[in-house]
Amino acid sequence: MRLVVTTPLRPAPGEERDALEAAGRCGLPFAARQGRPLTRVMAGAGAEGALVLSAAASVLAAGGEEHRWSPGMGLLRVKRLLARRAGAADPTTHDPFLEAAGLRPGDAVLDCTAGLAADALVAAAAVGPRGRVLGLEASPALAAWTGEGIRRLELEAARRVEVVGADHLPWLAAAAPRSFDVVLFDPMFRQARGEPGGFDVVRRLADGRPLSAEALALARRVARRWVLVKDGAPGWDLTRLGLIPLPSARGAHRYYARAGAS
Repeated sequence: MRLVVTTPLRPAPGEERDALEAAGRCGLPFAARQGRPLTRVMAGAGAEGALVLSAAASVLAAGGEEHRWSPGMGLLRVKRLLARRAGAADPTTHDPFLEAAGLRPGDAVLDCTAGLAADALVAAAAVGPRGRVLGLEASPALAAWTGEGIRRLELEAARRVEVVGADHLPWLAAAAPRSFDVVLFDPMFRQARGEPGGFDVVRRLADGRPLSAEALALARRVARRWVLVKDGAPGWDLTRLGLIPLPSARGAHRYYARAGAS
């Protein structure tokens, strides 16, 4: 999807400058709004969609619909994690992703399929101030929408997340060995199941390729500890890759498997 970056109809002071800077970060063209409807802004730029940026929001406009970026349940999961650490929540509650990832304070985490960056955000909260999370997203539109949304999220952990528009396969091939503690893969599941409202736009934008054995091997070279792969039940792709799911709750819709660093 070809995108143009613009502002709300009546931008607040400084928002046009900030949107112009964001366009440069994302490698996208910028068009001043100048009181025009989005359809005219897109037509003038030869774009199929618009990334509408304000101080508080990253909004994707396409096909007559507007979608404000949100990490979905990721934000609630971060709040639950912080509450557990402060002793203000039920200690028996758990996050299956965090249990499977085994993240430690100070870890460097590479998320090869960032999407809306919900897991990346949770990982950033788990690794703490000395850690960092880099998210790769093959879809340029999804990378720009998510990356700018993360920058506008008023959450301390979000400052440790960087989203880059990149195909994980060549990126991993060029990366230094053992440069990240944990590498994550959450490829698009074969079957849509239990997805939040509005996730259809992510499915349309995202790279639908299944995780390849080549990518997994490259990720194991980049990882210091292990590679974590998520799959939807019944776990066809884990089986295809020769991975054994970690123990999970009965009736779980998501499976995780670890592949040790090579």
